[in-house]
Amino acid sequence: MSLPTAEIVCLGNELLIGVTINTNAAFIGEQLTKLGYEVRRVTSIRDDLELALEFFKEVFERKPNVIVVTGGLGPTYDDIQLEVISKATGLELVENREALKQIKKYYTKKGYGLTPERKKMALLPKTARVLDNGVGGAPGCHLIYKGMEIFCLPGVPTEMKDIFIRHIVPYLAKKNSIRMFETKFMLLNCIESQIAPYINKVKKDYPELYVKSHPAYKDKVGIVIHISGTGEESEKKVEEAKEELQKLFLENVPSIEIVPVEG
Repeated sequence: MSLPTAEIVCLGNELLIGVTINTNAAFIGEQLTKLGYEVRRVTSIRDDLELALEFFKEVFERKPNVIVVTGGLGPTYDDIQLEVISKATGLELVENREALKQIKKYYTKKGYGLTPERKKMALLPKTARVLDNGVGGAPGCHLIYKGMEIFCLPGVPTEMKDIFIRHIVPYLAKKNSIRMFETKFMLLNCIESQIAPYINKVKKDYPELYVKSHPAYKDKVGIVIHISGTGEESEKKVEEAKEELQKLFLENVPSIEIVPVEG
């Protein structure tokens, strides 16, 4: 099954010098995958206009169905996301009345007025649709360029997630009817080389599914097994693959313990 494609672009020097861990990319990648999109690339780019412009031209040549951009929507000199999008698409930046209204409301509530720096956040590509920010001051936006859906989001994770969940998820859910089905569970008291033969067998039995082992999340011990597939038929196959794999583990690795994974 051919899935619509997506790329994630994260702007910000802080992502490249070890100051900030790029949790945005992980969140967006997970959400797009659940919506039935094949995420082909995640790229972090410096706050450099020429470098970013060159990169976006490359992205447009690949023609992904969806491009999600985070970072660089704020009021400072290095917040260049929309300037880059404007130059890459040829769409003029214009003051968006709806965006300006939202920005004014946000800062007025906090006891601040509009400054040139804050008004800068209302300069959006001419054809862009505003995505209101329910957490912070910088609105996001959505535009379509040569058939590609481009979503411009803030880099602050709480703001990005607010806009993504409220605006992008329902929009893309309507655009793409393909859905992903997945299951996860964790293994204790084993090592990856012990379980590899049984993962390989199930993968051969279900070549259309994603069957993979990962180190346990964060500080937890163990190995997480992730099985997923796309399309309505995959829901049943994911469950069948899980049952087969767990049976193989229990029959062949006596010390193994299988525990559920939340989320």
